[in-house]
Amino acid sequence: MNETLKKMVLDLLKQMGFEAEVYERQEEGRTVFNVKTHDAQLLIGKQGANLEALQHMIRILFRKQTQDDRFPFAIDIDDYRDKRVLYLKELARKAAHHVRQTRKPVSLEPMPAYERRVVHSYLSLYNDIGSESVGVDPNRKLIIKPKAKEKNPDDFNFIENM
Repeated sequence: MNETLKKMVLDLLKQMGFEAEVYERQEEGRTVFNVKTHDAQLLIGKQGANLEALQHMIRILFRKQTQDDRFPFAIDIDDYRDKRVLYLKELARKAAHHVRQTRKPVSLEPMPAYERRVVHSYLSLYNDIGSESVGVDPNRKLIIKPKAKEKNPDDFNFIENM
């Protein structure tokens, strides 16, 4: 499967006029095919839009050729996804800090589903910060907000109120 997919990626890029090399690695239960090319910016596009489209095309071609829709893989270009994950975690950390300071929600720019999942997952480490996705794709975005404090009956002095 890996060789079939690797060849498919190289052939498609060649037909599009790009010279590239493809390396593969295992990551989180899937195979990541990382494309190395001098035209990385063009293939990645704004906020990874071209990369997402390329991956979608390759997924369709792969399924059509192999009849296999259960082979987990991802396409990356010059480690863009790894770099983007680091950026998103830092963005989430800064937003969480701001929310803690101001106790007011922060809205992030629209982003693809997998990027929203990265932020949601990172923010789940915070007990006092929550997040939710709002809107409709492609304009779906994240709202980061303080979690409501849980009321603890032990905090109330019921005897004084009697």
